[in-house]
Amino acid sequence: MVLAQEQPVALDISARERLFHQLALDAEEFDKRNVLKRVVRLAKPSVVHLTAQKNIDDLTNRKVEEAGSGVLLEVNNKIYVLTNRHVIHPCKLDDIKIQLDNGRRVTAQSVLSDPATDLAVIEIEQADDLVAARTGDSTNLEIGDFVVAIGSPFGLSHSVTYGIISAKGRRDLKLGKQGVVIQNFIQTDAAINPGNSGGPLLSLRGEVVGINTAIASNSGGNEGIGFTIPINMAIITAKKLVGGDGIERAYLGVRMDHNFVDATALKLG
Repeated sequence: MVLAQEQPVALDISARERLFHQLALDAEEFDKRNVLKRVVRLAKPSVVHLTAQKNIDDLTNRKVEEAGSGVLLEVNNKIYVLTNRHVIHPCKLDDIKIQLDNGRRVTAQSVLSDPATDLAVIEIEQADDLVAARTGDSTNLEIGDFVVAIGSPFGLSHSVTYGIISAKGRRDLKLGKQGVVIQNFIQTDAAINPGNSGGPLLSLRGEVVGINTAIASNSGGNEGIGFTIPINMAIITAKKLVGGDGIERAYLGVRMDHNFVDATALKLG
């Protein structure tokens, strides 16, 4: 017995036109609810593309150029670039290049940094086309919240990715050669790659809630595990750096007495 297979009936021209028209209406309605486009439109002017030329050989003065990201942040009525310290360290001021979203290049005038949090603030000349980002409250973030990352992965400036908050309060991560002492990372599955470092993580309100810093990866690329410094911590650090007061942190004033041997411990019970 041979079963006849029903062939799909091709749409005639008028039916195709009706379907295209209906799709256009559906797409327009869907687009009205597309929050991501509005978030990106608001945030992109506040994101900068960074390149830094770093010495890899002091004897030959050979350099390598690395790309990163930053975000324009207002501190004490002045706009600075907030980024990761590892993006621009070690680097001379002349070897740091900053490009705005509109393509204009601005000059780094000074750099203030904090190794413990891997944050840096770059002072730049003030101008009318500098658009400071709006910041949110990172303590209000919940696991499952949607977020947007903007940065320069692999040098591709102002690239946009999308994901959720996967976890909060990540600590004890081994990051970089010098390490980051103060850790309270937000974890996200938004695609974070080399070059995203220093760029913003945004809520669907268009507010910066974190500074993208690192990834956990076996390949060196995105595997869905990115780490972000909460913006509340970043703002506190930036204000202290700009204020010139220095950053003092509490510590437990206890240390081991090397003269205290086992015999003494047994004697004291």
